[in-house]
Amino acid sequence: MNTSYLAPLFMAVLLIGLALAHPAAAQDATAGKASYAVCVACHLDNGAGNQALNSPAIAGQEIWYVERQLTYFKEGLRGKHPKDIYGAQMAAMALTLVTEQQVKDVAAYIASMKPIPRPAPTVKGDAEKGKALYTICATCHGPDGKGMKELNAPNLTLQQDWYLERQIKNYKEGIRGNDPKDIYGMQMAPMMATLPDDQAIKDVIAFINSLK
Repeated sequence: MNTSYLAPLFMAVLLIGLALAHPAAAQDATAGKASYAVCVACHLDNGAGNQALNSPAIAGQEIWYVERQLTYFKEGLRGKHPKDIYGAQMAAMALTLVTEQQVKDVAAYIASMKPIPRPAPTVKGDAEKGKALYTICATCHGPDGKGMKELNAPNLTLQQDWYLERQIKNYKEGIRGNDPKDIYGMQMAPMMATLPDDQAIKDVIAFINSLK
């Protein structure tokens, strides 16, 4: 009787058993609130952000997106480019979240925050022209700008326009999305080629500002 297949089968069963015995810890927003204390200095206690400190609004952003970006900052996929001075600041702060569980918990707490109404626009553009430019963005971010998890596209309507402008320019200049491990950032970068100049960037942001 050939029993050579039993060893790998036994190993597979053992691994499944271990996984069931030690399931991945769920996100804990309460624990995340404690870890968020270090974030308050820049993002404020309500997650509204502070333009003077170059910190964007984060309240209510999707948990999967926050978790990914924190991980990217920790692992050097974001914030390592010499020109990304604000990303470098964030990368240093992300290192205060020592464990993967802390990252998950903080992401859960941020996602649980009530979204902050967007402030008055600071980027001036032509929303009607921006609507046409946004067509390609809608493929992933949706016609309402609310994003789609299935396409790894975050909600744009929760974000301040000045931050959107900076990130679009970072993608265009190769400051963001240039790491081979940042597969989603690398998908985003070529999309920015559809915005030929600064005015086009301002126009598409003006349209995003118009979305409810």
